[in-house]
Amino acid sequence: MFDERFYISSGPLKLSSIIEGTNSFLLDDNCGDENIFSPAELGSSVKGQISFLCSKKYSSLVLSASASACFVTPELSGLIESQNIIPIISSEPKSHFSRSISKLVKLRKNRNLVSKSSISTSSNIHKTAIISDGAVIESGVEISPFCVIGPGVHIKPNTFIGSHTIINCAVVGSGCYIKASSVIGGSGFGISSDEVGIINVPHVGRVIIGNDVFIGSNTCIDRGFIGDTILENNTKVDNFVQIAHNCTIGTGTVIAAQVGISGSCSIGKGVKMGGKVGLIDHVNVGDFASIAAGSGVMNDIPTKEVWSGVPAMPIRDHMRALSANRKLGKKFK
Repeated sequence: MFDERFYISSGPLKLSSIIEGTNSFLLDDNCGDENIFSPAELGSSVKGQISFLCSKKYSSLVLSASASACFVTPELSGLIESQNIIPIISSEPKSHFSRSISKLVKLRKNRNLVSKSSISTSSNIHKTAIISDGAVIESGVEISPFCVIGPGVHIKPNTFIGSHTIINCAVVGSGCYIKASSVIGGSGFGISSDEVGIINVPHVGRVIIGNDVFIGSNTCIDRGFIGDTILENNTKVDNFVQIAHNCTIGTGTVIAAQVGISGSCSIGKGVKMGGKVGLIDHVNVGDFASIAAGSGVMNDIPTKEVWSGVPAMPIRDHMRALSANRKLGKKFK
C-alpha cells in the first residue's frame, strides 16, 4: 500500500476502467466491475489491489498473493487463477501495470505551506528553505539554504541537511548528516514499453533512512517502485553515489565515491565498496563482503568474500588472471 503522506489515491476504480486504453483483456467481462483501490507488489498484495506477473522466475510470489487482479502473460494465467485472482491477459504485464499506477495514484505536489507542517521550535531552518505541506521536522534538525523538503517528509531529531538538497517521499532517521546538493526520494529510472510507446514507470514507494546515516554531496537515492529503498542505521555513503529504487543497504555499510547500485540490489551489513564500483540489478551482496574499486559486479557475492575486477570475481581468481595475462604478454614480446 502506498504511503498517503506522499501520494493521493484516485481509487477505487473499476477494473474495466483501469485496463482501458491497453491491449490487455479479461477472460470474463463480468469481472470488469471489480473495484481496485491501489497497486501492490504481488507477494504482499491484498484484496482490492492490482499487481503483475511477467516471468515464471517470480511465480513463487503467487503463493502469498491475495490481489483482486493481476496483469499476466497468457502462459501464466492459470497460475493466477489458481489463487482466485482475476487474470488480466497482457503481452506486456509490467507496462500495462505501470499505466494502471498512473490512474490509481498521484504524487502530492510541492507547496510552500509551512503553517500546515509540524516544525519543532528547536530546529534551525534557513529562511530560503521550502518546507512543504505535511512535513514533520523534529527537534534539533538543521536545514540549510535553498533546501526543498517535500510533502509529508519526516526528519527525525538532530539531523543536518546540507544546502540545495531535495528530499521527497522519505523518512530520515535521527543523527543523520546529508551533505549539499543530494537528491533523496526522486523517481527511479524505470523504462518500459508497450503497444502505445515508451513509458516512464511511475514510482510510488519511499526512501527509509535509518539513524546516524552519512550521505555525501550530489548523491541520489531513488524511492521504490512499489515498496521502499532502505538505508539501515550507521550506513556511510560518499559523494556522487547512485542508489537506485528498491535497494536495501545494511547496517554499517561503507560506500565510496562514484558507486552505482542498480535497482533491487540487496547489500548486507558491514559491506565495504571502493570507488566506482558498479552493480547490475537484483544482485545480493553478503554481510561483511568487500568490493575493490572499479569492480563491475554481475553476480551475487557471498558473505565475507573479497571481489575485484570487471566482471567482478573473487580477488584471488582476479589476481591469477592478471598474472596469467602478464606472463602471456611477455611470452609474445
